[in-house]
Amino acid sequence: MINPRAMTDHVDPWGQRWSQLARGAGLNEGRRLTLALSGGADSVLLLHLLAAARPRPTFRAVHVDHGLRGAESRRDRAFCEDLCTSLDVPLAVLEADLDPTAGTSGLEERAREARYELLAREARSSGHTTLLTGHHADDELETLLLRWMRGSELGGLRGARRSLVIRGRRPGEAPEERPEDLEPVEVVRPLATLRRQEVRALLRGRGLTWVDDTSNRDPRFARSRVRHGLVPALEQAGGREALAAFARAVEGLENHLAKSTAHLAWRRPSFAGASRDASAADLGGSMPRSDLMSLPAALARRALWRLITEGSGRAPGKHLLQLIVTDLRGGRCARHTLPGGWRIVLRSAELLLIPPPPALERRPRIAQATDPAQSIQLHLPFPDLGPRRAAADEIDRTRHLPIPGVASLEDGRRIVAELIESPAGAPIPQARDEVELSADAIGMDLLASGLQVRWPRPGDRFHPLGAPGSKTLRRFLADAGVPREERQRVPVVCAGDEVLWVVGLRPCERLRVSSTTERRLRLTLLCGAVARAG
Repeated sequence: MINPRAMTDHVDPWGQRWSQLARGAGLNEGRRLTLALSGGADSVLLLHLLAAARPRPTFRAVHVDHGLRGAESRRDRAFCEDLCTSLDVPLAVLEADLDPTAGTSGLEERAREARYELLAREARSSGHTTLLTGHHADDELETLLLRWMRGSELGGLRGARRSLVIRGRRPGEAPEERPEDLEPVEVVRPLATLRRQEVRALLRGRGLTWVDDTSNRDPRFARSRVRHGLVPALEQAGGREALAAFARAVEGLENHLAKSTAHLAWRRPSFAGASRDASAADLGGSMPRSDLMSLPAALARRALWRLITEGSGRAPGKHLLQLIVTDLRGGRCARHTLPGGWRIVLRSAELLLIPPPPALERRPRIAQATDPAQSIQLHLPFPDLGPRRAAADEIDRTRHLPIPGVASLEDGRRIVAELIESPAGAPIPQARDEVELSADAIGMDLLASGLQVRWPRPGDRFHPLGAPGSKTLRRFLADAGVPREERQRVPVVCAGDEVLWVVGLRPCERLRVSSTTERRLRLTLLCGAVARAG
């Protein structure tokens, strides 16, 4: 008779090790996994544990060849290919496009960014959107020390996170898809509780091999100096556990502080519908300045770092953040350029986070048609906001808008003109994207000949509805909160030189609908799915 306990005693713990690591990392069964396989001991251990697990998880490996180490890079690639073949594991090999002549300054960071971009792209395309990396406890300690040496903010001193989510490319880099359209990729580090020597001991105990990256011992790289100089000295002095405890204390404090500022977030700018297409409407944003001014200085600094990082996809440097916080706390209005061409504008009552021009540039075209269901595309040159502006005759070119008719922007927005009969005293639309003007005040000749759609010109004046008089269009746009970077992107509907509607913002005073108006001209701005469906 077979003794069940004797069978249990002979179960190989190697095959159970992955399930234990998965539980500790919060990975439930059924996840489709992508393993970042470098050929080093850490990722090789994960590969063997995954391959030995019963039942075997659904996973595939990806090797990124940076092409920076010549024959050694080719050796690593061949090692990973042979190993995956022997274990019957699908492998994708990707090549990073890095300039080997650019020097070592910032090379580690550039390589890391390129690697994660390729890994995330491959994970999405394969449907294996949980990405496993071989980071262990020593990596976390090295990261903590590097951040401390670089003067990291408080949040950076809590150590490396056990998992994080990659949501897309950085805003402003003009990706083929918007970041919010990309499927999130979760990065998980199952070996975070193991030390480097423990990883190697596990492999040696099974007679398994790996390859070493000699650049990890190159003193030109900061991580190498920390790994082979500072960490051993710290351990010899008995300070490793104290530093780890410090990181845990910082993490606890960070969690407490996060609850005080978690509600702070960018809101869609009020002018977004007037100057942007639907895909760019939520880039950047605005928020009341009072939300930050009510916080203690240190907490406001922390919240602003998080808001800028979330909104732009890039963290501001320590010196730049200090300049912004100083202006904020000093009550000053100011503009600051952020990494990646983003800008933050401190106004008296609000903060604006403005994306770089490439993120907004969609080169819209305006079309004309007498039937709103049909439109013939005609080009209306979009103003160039860079150092080299387009020629004046290109910027000022106008297009005819028949009544009824449609002007379609290439980005999906449409301006619809139509005549409607309304009983005297009927309600008047109050929305920014739909206005009604007195058709009686326009006159039959203008209704027959139609209107024009164009971009703002120098010298334009506008008499806004409800205002005592006219002002320059430039001044109106500024008063409406449109930042200078986006004022040339707001289309206007005109009759000759008179601006009838600053699209998405306000109609003119002269054509105000009165209590006796029965025939109206309705102008509507359609955006997004509504515009495309039309």
